Amino acid sequence: MKTQKANDLTNLLNEYGAGNLAKKILTHQLGINSRLNVSFVKQKRFNQLNTSLNKSLIGKKLHDSIKEKISFIKNNKTYKGLRHKASLPVRGQRTHTNAKTCKKKFR
Repeated sequence: MKTQKANDLTNLLNEYGAGNLAKKILTHQLGINSRLNVSFVKQKRFNQLNTSLNKSLIGKKLHDSIKEKISFIKNNKTYKGLRHKASLPVRGQRTHTNAKTCKKKFR
């Protein structure tokens, strides 16, 4: 069984909060093997990886964008926004017998 080194690209991408699919897409687009040691990656490729990570919605950026979208929906007082405010299921799930944890008020 191989042990992962602390300085491979997958661990670097984990620090940015990238998921498995994002890692696969980013490394495939740049033509980099994700199992490579960071020291073996050329500086040009490493810079390309950093710029693409900064541009993409990963980690905190993704979380913030989702929060913005939900607050926008709440402020427009759409049906979906009202369901978010009431802490009820938003995507049409049944609430009569299910969704007990969703119905609880958290304060």
